[in-house]
Amino acid sequence: MASKKKIILLSILIAIIMIGIIIVPIILSILPGDKYLPESGPYHHDIYHATSSDGLNWTVNKTLLFDHASVPGAVHINGSIYVYFVNAASGEKLSVAISDDNGSTYTIHDVSISGSNSPRPVDPNAIIDKGKIRLTYLGNLMQSGEEHKIVTAISTDGINFIEEAVIFSEDSITDPDLFKNSTGDWVLFVNNGSQLIKATNSSVLGNFSIDYSFSFSGGWLASTHKIGGKYYTYLHNGLNISVAEYNSSGLTILKEDLISGFEGIVGDPTVAILGPGNYIMYFKTCIIC
Repeated sequence: MASKKKIILLSILIAIIMIGIIIVPIILSILPGDKYLPESGPYHHDIYHATSSDGLNWTVNKTLLFDHASVPGAVHINGSIYVYFVNAASGEKLSVAISDDNGSTYTIHDVSISGSNSPRPVDPNAIIDKGKIRLTYLGNLMQSGEEHKIVTAISTDGINFIEEAVIFSEDSITDPDLFKNSTGDWVLFVNNGSQLIKATNSSVLGNFSIDYSFSFSGGWLASTHKIGGKYYTYLHNGLNISVAEYNSSGLTILKEDLISGFEGIVGDPTVAILGPGNYIMYFKTCIIC
């Protein structure tokens, strides 16, 4: 009698398991595919590019370069383009897309940063410094109890970086833009919300000090490049991209809404200088931002 009960119970258990095996996949197939995806942020962003001969007028290429990707920072060195970006295809990490054929094809690599100030690096800004790639970025996004740290690191291969210094720290800052001005001093733009902060220092590895005389309300998410003897700062203006000329007096808007043909928001501009009169802008687009 006891063995009969065991057989019945075992049969019921097997039946329940079999029903689960059949029913669960059906239920999962009915549920929306994006149920467990982020509601907003880099997962929903895409990166495209445009070309220009003067840095002011841009021809858009609507071929998608990188999906689930945001905040590009680009540089051209030794015949190759390096496009750094937040790669949100699976989680979020810093990646670099390298092109050896002026942007026709790319290979993507995970960026490695050695140092204690980069537990979660985002918002990459890339420049050439003494023949190497200098990457400046927010190193500690969403680290509880810490001020946001702007970190600068150096690399000889564009993939493996070594931290050199924390150059600026303050609550809520993001998106660094580091460049050397016409007098040889270093300038750092960072965001605080939609406010652009300017800080300066004579050394790229020193502690940057805020320039409280600077005031600008024409955009944020800056990316500054020397083009045709002038410093052009590309900015996100809320919906699209603007360009301003930078000098010791500040920023003066030259042209707005540089990129056309996309629904939603266009922003996060960066420019790779391939040579005189040959420029590539990388930017993000998003509808769910």
